[in-house]
Amino acid sequence: MICKNCQTKNNESAGFCLNCGAALEKPSRGSVDTYFAKQTRGCQLCGSLAPTKNVEFYQNIGMLLARQYSSVKGRLCKRCINREFKKRTLTTMFLGWWGTISFITTPFYLINNIISFVPTIGMKTEEF
Repeated sequence: MICKNCQTKNNESAGFCLNCGAALEKPSRGSVDTYFAKQTRGCQLCGSLAPTKNVEFYQNIGMLLARQYSSVKGRLCKRCINREFKKRTLTTMFLGWWGTISFITTPFYLINNIISFVPTIGMKTEEF
């Protein structure tokens, strides 16, 4: 690790510079979320280098007194888009209506999924 104050090379585990005594800044590793937020190519779900588009798909499962919901957001390849759209939209379509809140929110989830899917219809599925 190099000291920013005096440019002296120090041991990687050192907390302070051996020459001037200044505190050494350890490089941050970042998280997986930070990595994917900075990723500029490839599918964020499967990692393939196929063409991608930003999409958001939601799923709602209604129950009489509660509900379960989940989502997937990010740049996905055509295969992942198709898989997630089918899985989340069909689950919401058949299981999303049970319960008062679910009965109201399910149409919005379905419409959002369709609006997010339509621009991806012409995408190619080949990989590079």
